[in-house]
Amino acid sequence: MKNVLLSIFAFALSTSASAQFVIVDDELPVLASDIDKITYEENDRFSELLLPACLANNPKTTIFSQALQLTGLADTLQAWNYDNYHRDEEKYKYQYGYTTQSSFFNEFRFKMFNVFIETDSVLAVYGIHNLEQLKAYAKQVYDETFPEDVSVSDPTDRRNSLNRFVSYHILGHGNPYWYLTSFNGDKYFTFWQDVNMADMSAWYATLMPHAALKCSYPMGEENRGLFINRRGLKDGPDKYGKQVRGVKILADGEQGFDHKCFNGYYFYIDGILAYDKTTRDEVLGSELWRMDFKTLSPDIMNDSEGLRGDYATCDCPESPDPILRPWMGWDHIYEWDCMENIKGDMTRDSRGLVATRAHKYYWDWQGDAVYAIGDYDMTIKLPPLPAGEWEVRLGTYAYPSRGAARFYLNGEMTIDSLNMSKEALDDLFAQSKCMKAPRECTYGMNDYLADCTGPVRYPLGRIKSDGKSDNYLRIESLTGSPGNTSDAMFDYFEFVPKFVYDNQEIPEE
Repeated sequence: MKNVLLSIFAFALSTSASAQFVIVDDELPVLASDIDKITYEENDRFSELLLPACLANNPKTTIFSQALQLTGLADTLQAWNYDNYHRDEEKYKYQYGYTTQSSFFNEFRFKMFNVFIETDSVLAVYGIHNLEQLKAYAKQVYDETFPEDVSVSDPTDRRNSLNRFVSYHILGHGNPYWYLTSFNGDKYFTFWQDVNMADMSAWYATLMPHAALKCSYPMGEENRGLFINRRGLKDGPDKYGKQVRGVKILADGEQGFDHKCFNGYYFYIDGILAYDKTTRDEVLGSELWRMDFKTLSPDIMNDSEGLRGDYATCDCPESPDPILRPWMGWDHIYEWDCMENIKGDMTRDSRGLVATRAHKYYWDWQGDAVYAIGDYDMTIKLPPLPAGEWEVRLGTYAYPSRGAARFYLNGEMTIDSLNMSKEALDDLFAQSKCMKAPRECTYGMNDYLADCTGPVRYPLGRIKSDGKSDNYLRIESLTGSPGNTSDAMFDYFEFVPKFVYDNQEIPEE
């Protein structure tokens, strides 16, 4: 057996080669089974594989790349790992109901990003041919959206208009095109969504402070593909009469949609992406957000390929071994101090969260869920909501073994004790403290979650967002479960603006 010192550049190249071999700099490939230990060091060539260099070396993205450098956000996109994270422990077994399940640790914790980019030719359509003209365009848009910051001239200041323009194009996780929504481009019979009622959509926080964007995949005749900040249904407006095109992600010839770098992906878009008043008010501020739990943390989203797997060919209840059957997906475990946006009380008897792989016939939205292990007490940083009043709801499955929990929104207790077991449903429905699953959500062969008795939504309370501050949800277990047992399942959250939950003319469902 060999101990190998592998440059990060060689390691990056080896990730795209066969998993049976390791490429050691300029030497011949080494059989992975002959290597006992690998350690890594950076060399000068490694930076060529990171997002800033990939964009700088692309002749189609010169203006955006210059803006990335001027704002200092290129330095942010140089990040690729957490130096203090390493796990030799491979597997964690936990008790769920009457079964023992296996989840798997990530050996390393990587930082990843997605970047949406207007090419020089797209910017030229808007009369933008150089960096100065892009700065002028950004100032025009963001001075109107944030008039209180018109005097901020330092491009590295997060309140600066150019800084806002660039940072709004960046997500804090890295995924290929087909993982930005629940539609994988292939399994036509498993959408998790009735596409005649709503587009398949997902919402993500951007690197611009307190600003999110929406990705959606409409299934219209004229509108089909992945759009950002689109509002509507298929080829027309939604039931509220709202329709905003947004921008569409473009394929780049044989390259396809994905431009893969070592620490993420970048995508071409066909128009200018901006957090303007239309986006803030018409797209984001007046529509219900239904967010799968995994989208709340970049660390979980970075594992979306392994979490989805090929749910069409494997619907077995256990989690497949990622070494023996990686194509099937596998459950991941995240300790409380190893997730962005989600933290837990480390003094309690709780290891963390388990994110499950997708199952075709599970009565969960998108076929997956997250389980809190043991006697948990966790705090979730909520996505950046535009100013206004919002109702927060939890979507889950009421199983007999579910426990009770206490809920806080922005430090204020909103529910003292919520029994989330199936036995408590009748009483909760009678008190209007529980709702059926959304009619538009489906599972398996387009069966409706609303027709099942277990999938439910719990209204957790309402918050008043100022659009400029962070909001938090704290969930505290009241059951006192042992450390390796799960009695808490979280599927998705809904963030519902007053325009929807208090609409006197158009019912929500």
